[in-house]
Amino acid sequence: MGLLTFAGRIVLVVLNIIFILLSLTLVIGGFILRFAHETLRPIVKDVLDKINDASDDVYSTNINTDAFELGSVVSDIATVMIVLGLALLVLSFVGCCGACCNFTTIMLVYSIILIVILSAQVITIIICFGFPDEIKKRIRPAMRDSLDEYQGLRGSTINSLGWNWAMQEFSCCGPEDYTDFIGRGTWKTADGDGPNVITPTACCKTLPENSAGVATCAGNGTKTISDIAALNNYNKGCVDAVWKRVVEDNDDYYLTVVAICFAAQIALIIFACLVYKDRGISGGLV
Repeated sequence: MGLLTFAGRIVLVVLNIIFILLSLTLVIGGFILRFAHETLRPIVKDVLDKINDASDDVYSTNINTDAFELGSVVSDIATVMIVLGLALLVLSFVGCCGACCNFTTIMLVYSIILIVILSAQVITIIICFGFPDEIKKRIRPAMRDSLDEYQGLRGSTINSLGWNWAMQEFSCCGPEDYTDFIGRGTWKTADGDGPNVITPTACCKTLPENSAGVATCAGNGTKTISDIAALNNYNKGCVDAVWKRVVEDNDDYYLTVVAICFAAQIALIIFACLVYKDRGISGGLV
């Protein structure tokens, strides 16, 4: 066995052990995000308390915010984290075993899988940072459909609490803007925010303390959208707001992580191919 191949096997083992630890972190994080509701409650508690106080002050309705579970809102993200973590765990374990035992054919398959994954990652990065509007355009329809169950500020369903929390947390109104709510849900009724409001009360920049405050920031029968514009997030979509905070505001972090991961994957591919190429000299499973 050549010295370079021996060094390559060590690098493969070390990097794969690191990826095993990262994959376990990803899986555990996904399960915490999806199921550890009490652990995550402090993250959403302040905004939920404001929503409950406003509902009580304006409508004399004390809502049960315990029904809101952040894990239910981000269940798709948590599922993706778990699935990706498990897939990475299996791949890293195979790569580690292949390098330790010098299973050269396994290392060839391993390197091919890594090349496919790296190519998929490059395409994903290009789409996310080069064509973000295409992703947003596909997210909005599903979010609009969820508005059919929206009940307004005093709604106590997970759907209503989730939208109220998101619109206050991210200072937004609907998936794209306030018009997404037109004809959807029961928020614009006597049991909701009121038949004369223009936007849901949760779209107000600051939640009102009384019915007069609702009229000022969400509208009534005599106001137009321009009258409430200064006090309302009516034209700020939640998809754009979430994307900005989660993706755009963390560009430097993501680019650093991506660069490190790409460098590690390229090193894994090179050394895995080297181990396979050296099979005639060092033996191993062919």
